[in-house]
Amino acid sequence: MLPEETDFSLPEAEAEPAVLATGIEQQSARHDPFWTYKDLVLIAGLLVASIALILVIVGVLAYYNPKLQHDQTVLIFPTQFALYGLIYLSFRIVFAARYGKPVLTSLGWTRTRFHLWMAALGGVILAIAVGALAAALHTPKVDSPMEKLAETPGSFVLLAVLATTFAPFFEEMVFRGFLQPLLSRTFGVIAGVIITAVLFGALHAPEYEWAWQYAVAVAIAGVVFGWLRARTNSIIPSTVMHGCYNAFFVLGLALEKHKLIP
Repeated sequence: MLPEETDFSLPEAEAEPAVLATGIEQQSARHDPFWTYKDLVLIAGLLVASIALILVIVGVLAYYNPKLQHDQTVLIFPTQFALYGLIYLSFRIVFAARYGKPVLTSLGWTRTRFHLWMAALGGVILAIAVGALAAALHTPKVDSPMEKLAETPGSFVLLAVLATTFAPFFEEMVFRGFLQPLLSRTFGVIAGVIITAVLFGALHAPEYEWAWQYAVAVAIAGVVFGWLRARTNSIIPSTVMHGCYNAFFVLGLALEKHKLIP
């Protein structure tokens, strides 16, 4: 048995630098993505091939069903869910084949101490702020795909589910989970957040007939989502915020369709 007075711990002045160094290494390991721009090209190529396949299938269906040539809204939900499945499959193929890594935890679907109710409330506040900004920019009224999908109760329910759950999850996985860490490693955290947000806004521009006001508004929302992802090192809070942000606008669309708001 060792004597009670024996003390093998390092002196405080010597122990702190070692602990600090270990902490920095662990933090760097958590924030530094293992994937590279080569993986970005591989995943982008798989996604382009997937989209091409979906378009071919849609074209064949429209060819054999003349009704679909005039109204393809019935195909929006199946093709969207197919695209989400192919996005996940693309990540699964690249991450498993090249690194033997899982998809979700690698992209930041991990626990965080950040209160999710704050993320949810932040999503609503952000939606109100972005809506006010859009009004200040005199954003033109355009007929988005969401407008057409809200015509019937059944399609509106599917739209609400898609917009508040699946869309935020996969968009956060791709942009804040995969792309932002890669860009942040190259250009720094702030630039990584901003560049990702600009790309995020540009992706949504075609939905609104390329009106720049919409792209700017979505990009600003993307900056907030990106900031939250960088702060928490997780895409769970940004996904919750994104879902509540979308839910606010889905609710507004519902009220507008029922003539409860102008």
